[in-house]
Amino acid sequence: MSDLNCPYCNAEIEIFQDDGHGTDESEIYREQCPKCEKYFTFTVAISFDFTADKADCLNGAPHRFSRVGCTVCGEKTPLQPT
Repeated sequence: MSDLNCPYCNAEIEIFQDDGHGTDESEIYREQCPKCEKYFTFTVAISFDFTADKADCLNGAPHRFSRVGCTVCGEKTPLQPT
């Protein structure tokens, strides 16, 4: 899976971020295409994705407790002796 395509030859390019390269939204980065060897710049936009799930236990229904807590809302409860 590529991170972006070269604006000159459309080659797929992966940006290696091991050293922080390509992770700052305020920077303009320079990159060289490994295929056509032309230089180009790129910028970064970081986005967050949120997913909503029903939590009936927060609205009066019973919690669904497992050994680590409610599997729906994360509520913690002391383990009951068996």
